Amino acid sequence: MRALGTWAFQKGSRTCQGNQCRVPPSAKPGQLFGVSLMDVCDKDNLPTPVLDMLSFINQKGPLTEGIFRKSANIKSCRVLKEKLNSGDKVNLDSESVLVVASVLKDFLRNIPGSIFSSDLYDQWLGVIDQGSEEEKITAAQRLLAQLPRANVVLVRYLFGVLYNIEQHSSSNQMTAYNLSLCIAPSILCPPNSCSLELEGNFIKKISLVQFLIENCLRIFGEDITSLLGENSMSLDNSEKAA
Repeated sequence: MRALGTWAFQKGSRTCQGNQCRVPPSAKPGQLFGVSLMDVCDKDNLPTPVLDMLSFINQKGPLTEGIFRKSANIKSCRVLKEKLNSGDKVNLDSESVLVVASVLKDFLRNIPGSIFSSDLYDQWLGVIDQGSEEEKITAAQRLLAQLPRANVVLVRYLFGVLYNIEQHSSSNQMTAYNLSLCIAPSILCPPNSCSLELEGNFIKKISLVQFLIENCLRIFGEDITSLLGENSMSLDNSEKAA
């Protein structure tokens, strides 16, 4: 089976929050939050601020206990979001990784229709009902191939980061299940965002994201772990070896 990396592109103050898939206002110059990915991506290349956040979390996240779960300073999150949303150049090195992770979730949560597409909501939940692991993987790949290309690019970067964090769960306490609890509400929401999500569907969504994290190398391609370079834990180990 071909992984997504080789075939999908052929197709043209608490951090664990619920669904907030909003209809976006007209985009302002430099606006990053609440606008379509296609409007902020340049030829399917992610905006630099988004890549910077993902890279920062990929580097610091594996070493941070409770990354994506622990609450971040609300004021710091608001200030960083405002800077990013105004198009200002931001040096993340002075920011807490918990703040950056919270702001990234805010960005994901405000993508119109969600990154996994609310139009495919029922189909995504159906993935977890497939019989075998192989059938689940095939179903997930088929749905990923239906997403806009910009969405697929972001999904691959995001799950590469989540996988790197999960690989060091003994240090950061963030297993695939714990990560899915915190991330799933930000990346898939029902078509009607005004309605409450059924508890059974929410549980399925958590199971889906957990499955995607645990099997992401087979689903997205093994190269997703190196899209942002080595993570911090790998760098530390290589330095010790040297």
